[in-house]
Amino acid sequence: MSRVVDLFVYGTLKRGLANHRAFCAQAVHIQPATIMGRLYHLPVGYPAVQIPPSQILLEASPDPARDADRQHRSPKPASPEAPEAHWGAIHGEWVRLPDPARTLPPVDTLEGVRPDGRGEYRRTLVLARTEGGPRALWVYWMPQLPSGARYLPEGTWPPNS
Repeated sequence: MSRVVDLFVYGTLKRGLANHRAFCAQAVHIQPATIMGRLYHLPVGYPAVQIPPSQILLEASPDPARDADRQHRSPKPASPEAPEAHWGAIHGEWVRLPDPARTLPPVDTLEGVRPDGRGEYRRTLVLARTEGGPRALWVYWMPQLPSGARYLPEGTWPPNS
């Protein structure tokens, strides 16, 4: 089984923001990364992304350790294509966490991920651009946006950062 799990974070889990210390302080690697999608600022004060279906490589399973293994066993990803029409770049961080069986479940709980897929967010493996080339990273995305969600075309959260 893999000893690490790689996430793409774009909101409160980024360095210096509200949830980083509690959930990502054990990170063994953090660097800038970009994915394709749409970024929104929600009325409750945190962000959400939507992902083009064509970018989804894998859906999360109920077993975080298995998901980390699936992530690292998948074939080396090809370079991400240019953003599809109506989708843009979302800028965030690639965070590598050790011990997925221990570190991933609290993040899933924070994000409201449920095994039946009916939680607020879903965890999906997508292709990201990093300084070292393309990477398959898990991202938390929201399939149903609440009313009042504000699109952030610059692809960075918090707004005006």
